[in-house]
Amino acid sequence: MAAKAWYKPSALPQLIARFDPPPAAGASKRAIEVWTTTCIVTNFGMRRDIADQTPHEDRKSPLLPSCSILINPANPNLTGPNSFPYFPRGGRPQPLQQPSREAHHIMGYVSQWGGMDVGGGMLFSAEAIDGLVHQLGGLRLRAECALVPTHRYSKAYANQQTQPESKENDRENSIENGDDAKCPVGTAVITSPGGAELQKHYDAIVHTTPPFHNYPPTMAKDLKEILGIEKSSELHSWSRELLRSCYRQSFILAFGNNNSRVADKQNSFMSNPFGFLQFDKPSAQQIQRVAVPLLGSGCRDFPKDVALEVAALESASWLSNDNCQKMKDVENIVVFGLLEVEDAEELSAKLERNISLLQ
Repeated sequence: MAAKAWYKPSALPQLIARFDPPPAAGASKRAIEVWTTTCIVTNFGMRRDIADQTPHEDRKSPLLPSCSILINPANPNLTGPNSFPYFPRGGRPQPLQQPSREAHHIMGYVSQWGGMDVGGGMLFSAEAIDGLVHQLGGLRLRAECALVPTHRYSKAYANQQTQPESKENDRENSIENGDDAKCPVGTAVITSPGGAELQKHYDAIVHTTPPFHNYPPTMAKDLKEILGIEKSSELHSWSRELLRSCYRQSFILAFGNNNSRVADKQNSFMSNPFGFLQFDKPSAQQIQRVAVPLLGSGCRDFPKDVALEVAALESASWLSNDNCQKMKDVENIVVFGLLEVEDAEELSAKLERNISLLQ
């Protein structure tokens, strides 16, 4: 899975492609890079323990991704994987109840969600980006996530995921009623990295909640205006629009571009409850580099080609957007990290095509 964080810190990331703004974007200081990596969490940060991070002479990109902010695919309550020690591939939504004791055989074989033999297999916490972020962020990150207030728009959601047996507006058969969600599907919030282990790599973490491809939130009346997306009666089109919103909202927070329509409507305390932390200050190099995984392609079960297309569409739109940036003299760079070379090459091809269409 391209959104899975394989923990192999010895393998250095490899740059596949870089894209600069099209001429129509004017003098916009933005760029997109596509890299391969075995672990975006531990290999994409500042790596403050490595002295040589100087740029190549023949291109603008550094020897290492050197990102100061990480986008983390989270869950609506920002709890990490604490509810279950492991969870299935294949996009099956979280059940209404925890697996029973009978599901957990004494030899380790289990048969229900949260277990080792569900659908196409299972993912342990450290194999998922959210799990590794919470593992390295430790108790401090967990405490900060617990302090994030209920999102001001959570009541606009009938639910955060629909169940296979639920009807479209059946709240009783839906899980995670939106009323207390800290980071509802399609939105984003920002925190510090928490503990010292994650502080070694990043200055801030942007949490965003992708939808389940087959079980997205029920289409509620107010979501179109709140998220700035078009509602669709077709299930997978609705899921794609919510996934695009995850990228859009994350970029707004990561790059501090609060001039957009959506950001203006959000209460600043709700999106950044830790106001004393200056997340949008760039480093001395005047470059803000943000690590971005392929959202939705892990346990949320978006088909790989759909996840790649959504990533290319939204990032190309961001690159071509000539709206004024909060800090004109700062170069903002989206840095994708993918597990497989073929996925990185396909994303690069899709980016090239979408950027050319926007010129």
